[in-house]
Amino acid sequence: MKWTECAITDLKKYRAMSESLTNIPERIRVLEIRFKSVKSGSSDSTPVQGGGSRSEDAMLDNIVERERLKLVYHADRRLVRLIERGLSKLSEEERLVIDLFYIDRPRDHLDELTKRLGCEQAQIYRIKNTALYKFTVTMYGITEY
Repeated sequence: MKWTECAITDLKKYRAMSESLTNIPERIRVLEIRFKSVKSGSSDSTPVQGGGSRSEDAMLDNIVERERLKLVYHADRRLVRLIERGLSKLSEEERLVIDLFYIDRPRDHLDELTKRLGCEQAQIYRIKNTALYKFTVTMYGITEY
């Protein structure tokens, strides 16, 4: 497995996962409210081909979606914590480079970094590679097999 590629993928989705930690609980609350408003199964609705009524299907869909969202939330929360732990081991300069390369990458990230750090592009790439190595080892304990 290419652990460096996994680290880059995790860094690129870090911002969205962080935001999901706010959005998912809100979505679960909306589903809970909707669940309470779904009509209970009526005795006169006849299941078609062994299935449930529409209201029963809506209730089941709601339950399944809430449970899946809870699992996603816990997985995202764990991964965000791991990423933050990996980022905390970087120097301020390394963190800035990783941030502008992978997390919040502006269109002219290299120009931005050369101005802010007062380095040439070759030095910025060396900083990036060192930071990525440190981050990967912190996250996974290894870089490559």
